[in-house]
Amino acid sequence: MAICPRCHSQHSDATRSCPVDGETLVSDNTLGGQGSELQAGHLVGEYSIESKLGEGGFGVVYKAIHPVIGKAAAIKVLNPECSADPQMVARFVAEARAVNQIRHKGIIDIFSFGRLDDGRQYYIMELLDGVPLDAYVKRRGRLPPEEVLPILRQISRALDAAHGAGIAHRDLKPENVFVVFDDEGLVSIKLLDFGIAKLLGDHEGGQKTRSGALLGSPFYMSPEQCRGRGVDHRTDIYSLGVMACELLTGHLPFEGEDMMDLLMKQVNAPPPRPSTLCKDLAQELDQPVMQMLAKAPGARPSSVGGAVDALVAAAQSAGHTIPATALRSEVVRPVSDRGSASAPGARHDIGAQETVVAPEGVSAETRGSTPKTLVVSASGAFPAPSHSRTLVLVALVSLTVGILAALAFWTSSSATSSSEIAHASLDPLPPTPPGPMATSAAGGEEVASKPSPPSGEVVIVVQGNPPDLDISLNGSRLGSASEALVLQRSDDEVELLFSAKGYRTSTQKISPRSDMELEVKLVKETAPSSKPVKSRIHRDLSYD
Repeated sequence: MAICPRCHSQHSDATRSCPVDGETLVSDNTLGGQGSELQAGHLVGEYSIESKLGEGGFGVVYKAIHPVIGKAAAIKVLNPECSADPQMVARFVAEARAVNQIRHKGIIDIFSFGRLDDGRQYYIMELLDGVPLDAYVKRRGRLPPEEVLPILRQISRALDAAHGAGIAHRDLKPENVFVVFDDEGLVSIKLLDFGIAKLLGDHEGGQKTRSGALLGSPFYMSPEQCRGRGVDHRTDIYSLGVMACELLTGHLPFEGEDMMDLLMKQVNAPPPRPSTLCKDLAQELDQPVMQMLAKAPGARPSSVGGAVDALVAAAQSAGHTIPATALRSEVVRPVSDRGSASAPGARHDIGAQETVVAPEGVSAETRGSTPKTLVVSASGAFPAPSHSRTLVLVALVSLTVGILAALAFWTSSSATSSSEIAHASLDPLPPTPPGPMATSAAGGEEVASKPSPPSGEVVIVVQGNPPDLDISLNGSRLGSASEALVLQRSDDEVELLFSAKGYRTSTQKISPRSDMELEVKLVKETAPSSKPVKSRIHRDLSYD
């Protein structure tokens, strides 16, 4: 008897393909072993299975070797359910195609693709020697800029190569960045999981599964991707901005009590300045990160490389020495450890399984005492749940494109009461030079060790009703309510115009001497109507 590996319908042995979905039929004996673990010696393509590296919700990753030339590789095999799902198979194929269109040393190489006799899809890729970035940071703790920025620089080069090939990653996160150690002790990175990569020019935004779940990592997804809007390469710039904030401060820009809490924060709240999340971080690094985190794609830097270059320049202006080449680590590889393995997407306790060795200049107390290599091999198309965060969906609204030639980012130092700004011009801004001693808007206290934000600008936050009202100055749109706005500091009065469809316009004069918060409530327009007044009042009341 022959069985369809997709719909599991049964047919006679003489039937070669399924009349329902066109799949090639397999024997019931073959299908009886469907989904079973591949044993050592099993041939997949030209490679012989040696051992299982890890397992995730979407499949299994194996270590394999070419029996003739001895080349080691990793093989990712989708589970039967995913192999029977056309959308998941398409995602699987898209990843293999994407990395081969880009062909960059900073992106994992996938060099073979096929299907097992039982219908499961697989591909073969390079075997990586290292750890995922999230595991690296979990073991090390918050990294100094001298280590973070060389990592971000390598990521930016790989992403720029992808964007140059017309591909946006769309799922950038630490779990999909692999820290690789070579035989000379140099640290490099590899980007993984191009499974939901998007060919630029397509019009869909946040991709969803057939069950309606967004594909992507909510903590790192851009506003336009979360809202299902069209995305381009700037979605990756936003995600890298989230990673930059997390690596530099040890904190994500937004976290929530539950899914809806984080959702609302991402939609309505400006991101915090990184220096408010970590008192040891220089304020000079705020501006480049905030620009990457701008809600509006047009307000972000024009390229990933340009965004990271601005961050490097800002760090250098703050006194940090940023290595121009790859970091060197004191990696020790006992021969007995070369066979130990795991894989992205597999569950593993980083504290129990390995110690990640720090680059030069980091104390032994920080590094740990028992260096060990973790061989991890696969791209991240088998997502695993995060162990330290609640799964959350993120959606964000756009911030305004600046009308000023050079914008900086500044808010009060109170993280609980002040609104933060993520406002930028279309082009990358130069790093902010060191300034004089700053004064906190919240308490008037001096910050002795950090320069002040630009003296020529103030932040204005408008609490508006309706919440989407537009704000204009001298005929130019500044933004909308719930966005942090930037004006040049001045003692002169300026007149802001507030407008919204279906509401009467309103104006308010202010003197932008310092940061301020405005409350604006527009009055609904009364449309001409032949209906009785009573009916109109009832309709108006229904909106209240």
